[in-house]
Amino acid sequence: MNVLFVALGGTRRPAVVRESARVVADGGEAAVLVGASSAWAREPLPDGVDTVELPALERRYRPAAVRIPLYRIPRLLVRACLPGPLRGLGDRIDGAYRRRVARPVDRMLARLYRRDPAAVRRRVVDREVLRRRSVDLVVVGDPQSLATASELAGVIAGAGARLAYSIAHERPRAGYAGG
Repeated sequence: MNVLFVALGGTRRPAVVRESARVVADGGEAAVLVGASSAWAREPLPDGVDTVELPALERRYRPAAVRIPLYRIPRLLVRACLPGPLRGLGDRIDGAYRRRVARPVDRMLARLYRRDPAAVRRRVVDREVLRRRSVDLVVVGDPQSLATASELAGVIAGAGARLAYSIAHERPRAGYAGG
């Protein structure tokens, strides 16, 4: 079972560490969505547990309508026009293009596509975390994450994952006919 722990505040670190270790010991995969990885420096996560920083994902977010024409097409053109031994020159040209053209244009456009931070958060979590890792269960790890988890409830349900407050809630009790 793939489990995502949402622990943006990091106030219940020992519980998240304990439950993520249990998931990995049972043969599943675990990831922890954190607000800042520096908050987890004193209590490191067990081996096999990935840490994903939500603010870093939000900063890197670009819609495909910006990413493809601004970054991918120029890189493909440079690689097609300067193959083989000219690859080093192509890499320098690509770096200069990104530094002088793509990044300034991206910063100007960022005001438009990052206007709604909640929509950016939903898209980033859906694309980069839930779909890429095929998450089955999302566990809210601390009280600070409740607002974000409720904001993402539609995205979580759309990805086929369930929302819980502990991994103990992963299966219904005997005799419980959920529906």
